[in-house]
Amino acid sequence: MRHRAPDWAFLLASAEAPEPPPVPIRLRARAVVHTARALRMLRKQGWGPAHRYLQQLRPAPGSERYAALPPLAAIRLARQEILWSQLVRRILEPNGLCLPRSFSLAVYLSALGLPCEVTVARELCSTNPEYSFHSWAELHGEVLNDTPAVKKGFKVLQRVSADAITARRGSSNQERRAEKTSLAASVSL
Repeated sequence: MRHRAPDWAFLLASAEAPEPPPVPIRLRARAVVHTARALRMLRKQGWGPAHRYLQQLRPAPGSERYAALPPLAAIRLARQEILWSQLVRRILEPNGLCLPRSFSLAVYLSALGLPCEVTVARELCSTNPEYSFHSWAELHGEVLNDTPAVKKGFKVLQRVSADAITARRGSSNQERRAEKTSLAASVSL
């Protein structure tokens, strides 16, 4: 009798989340290259040029299917892919704190076509001025690389995401709203 190994994927997202499609190795490799470039830029040139890199990032070819994922499936995919972005970070920034960790995850997921954003915030009640700022990555409002409660103790100063992905999602949201409006108008006639 064969025993099936436990499927630990339920720990990555809620049980209602559909299984996301697998990421091809070529797309993953492109995302890793983008992440390495961005982390090198963050280390050598600072936050200004690095966050512009993220804003100007275009998703890699073949990422359209991931950009169209429903939020729960996208979050599950993001949690599955955290390892790859963090491996790059550990190689290039082994002692990196929250900003390199969040930035590498946001660049990696944005290269895959997911609308991930880096959030930079200041602690509401600071006990140690040296660590009064914090950063984390969010996808569809879900904190990916920290506890969800982190949002309560900080005042958001900046949110940075890839403009091309944000614009694409904005246009698809506008199209959906237009469809709902036309559907509602046709029903009322």
